[in-house]
Amino acid sequence: MLKLEHLTKIYRTTDVETLALDDVCLTIKRGEFLAIMGPSGCGKSTLLNILGLVDSPTSGAYWFLGTDVARCSEDELTLHRRAGVGFVFQSFNLIDDLNVEENVEVALIYRHVPSDERRRRVAAALDKVGLAHRARHMPQQLSGGQQQRVAVARALVSAPKIILADEPTGNLDTANGDAVMDMLRGINASGTTLIMVTHSESYAARADRVVRMLDGHLMDDASEEIPATHAIGL
Repeated sequence: MLKLEHLTKIYRTTDVETLALDDVCLTIKRGEFLAIMGPSGCGKSTLLNILGLVDSPTSGAYWFLGTDVARCSEDELTLHRRAGVGFVFQSFNLIDDLNVEENVEVALIYRHVPSDERRRRVAAALDKVGLAHRARHMPQQLSGGQQQRVAVARALVSAPKIILADEPTGNLDTANGDAVMDMLRGINASGTTLIMVTHSESYAARADRVVRMLDGHLMDDASEEIPATHAIGL
C-alpha cells in the first residue's frame, strides 16, 4: 500500500544542510497499524509528513496507493492527500471559533462534499466517537480527551484509507490516552491503515509493528504477526 525506497530528505538553508532522513526503506501493508518511535529530532515527524504528502523527499521513491508521488506537484499531492489521508495531532488543532460539528465539517468542505452529505457524515463521525451530544459545544467547553475525540472524528469523516497520528496521546492523562488509543485501535480493526508516532512503549505495543528511528535512519523493524484480516498486499 505504502512503500518508501531509499528515501532521503535534506533541509537546506544558506549556511546549513540538515539530513533529516537517510536512505529510508519501508513498506506498510493495507490495514496495518504501525508505530514509529525514537528520540526528539530523529526524523519521525519528517517521515510522517512525507507519508502524509505534506512534504516531498529530496531523493528516492514513495509509492502511495500504487502511485510514485515523490515527484508530484503540490496540486497533485493535495488531491492525493484529500482522497486518502486523515490526520490526528498532539495539539488537537481545532478551530476555536467553530463548534464541534463545524470543526469536523471543515474536512468535507475542503473536499467539496454537498451540504446534505456533509451533515450525514459529520453526525455519523461524532456518533462513532461518542460526542453526538456535544455537536454544538465550542472546543474550549470540552476536556482534552473530548477535544482529541473531535480531532479523531475530523480525521474519520472523509473516510480516509490511512490515518496518521502524531503523538495523539501526548497532551492527555492516562485515562483519556487509553480511551483515544482504544478508539484508534477500533478504527484500525475496521480496515483503516494507522501510522502513529509515539514516545510511549505501552501504546506502541498495541501496534502490529514498531519501527525505531535514530538520526534519520530506521534502526530496526520489530515485526509481529499481522492478523489475516490485515495482511492484504500492496
